[in-house]
Amino acid sequence: MSGFVNPLARKQNPGYPQAVAALKAETRRLLGLPDDVTVSVTELACRDLGCPDIETVIGILVAGAGPRIGKVHKTIPEVTPADLAAAFAPQP
Repeated sequence: MSGFVNPLARKQNPGYPQAVAALKAETRRLLGLPDDVTVSVTELACRDLGCPDIETVIGILVAGAGPRIGKVHKTIPEVTPADLAAAFAPQP
């Protein structure tokens, strides 16, 4: 390990790794996903007009299929099971 610290990296809350793991597990439970499906959780900042300041993007990646994406306008630790259910609910 080089010990390099990226001065431009976002300061991360020490609880984030646990929050990401919990969000992935809840996504798997909610959608009934098997272990071979990849669940990606990313928190993005947006500075465009009309865009929320922070958005959590959950990607479901299945081999041979296009990605399924859910978005919640909260930070990773703030996302609730109800938010996940709404993000992946069928759209009319």
